[in-house]
Amino acid sequence: MVDDRFEAERHWEEWGGVLGSLPEVQLPPARTALVIVDMQYSDAHRDYGIGAEARRLGTEAQFEYYFDRLDTLVIPNIQRLLVTCRALGLEVIYLRIASMVRDGRDMNAMQRRSGTLVAPADSKETQILDEIAPEPDELVVTKGASGVFNGTASDQILRNLGIDTLVFCGVGTNYCVETSVRDAGDRNYDVVMVSDACAAKTAEHERLAAEILDGVYCRMLTTDEVIRLLKG
Repeated sequence: MVDDRFEAERHWEEWGGVLGSLPEVQLPPARTALVIVDMQYSDAHRDYGIGAEARRLGTEAQFEYYFDRLDTLVIPNIQRLLVTCRALGLEVIYLRIASMVRDGRDMNAMQRRSGTLVAPADSKETQILDEIAPEPDELVVTKGASGVFNGTASDQILRNLGIDTLVFCGVGTNYCVETSVRDAGDRNYDVVMVSDACAAKTAEHERLAAEILDGVYCRMLTTDEVIRLLKG
């Protein structure tokens, strides 16, 4: 008999769950939103923000895995997710880190300490990458913290939209994406994290995020699995 379980199910059985596994995930299009986390120039492009600062400091080799993964895997997979979600009429929501004022004084201390992430909302650094840019009438939520729910009205907006299921992708896997996933789980959303549409600085960070989150705060699925569920 062909084993048609999702790869996430096999991973969960291998890791073992101290807290027990979440039930099988469903993605009803009318109640599901694709949430694209911080795929903006400061975070996801070699020539801006993190990439530019690494080049200035001579540490760009430390980010080679991250930017290679973005270019060859994450951006193409987000493009595929966008095509499917838009065709099915899902809500598409973009998150971005941006300051409402020029000097970033409205942002939390962690963001200000990072330096490269402090950019005003009208700057190139805070714009979503052209390859996956929002279409008219798609939501772009500006945040001054790592997670989507901290310091924004996102929970109320999602409730207004009738959304109870969230599919997360973007950067960084073990920072802003993970924070948003945990917070969404605590707020009783059904959550999917798309394993091959997120990027972290290292492959080990990717692995640890999956092992810690999968089956507890979210279901970790691949792009193919998400598309299959949405269409099926």
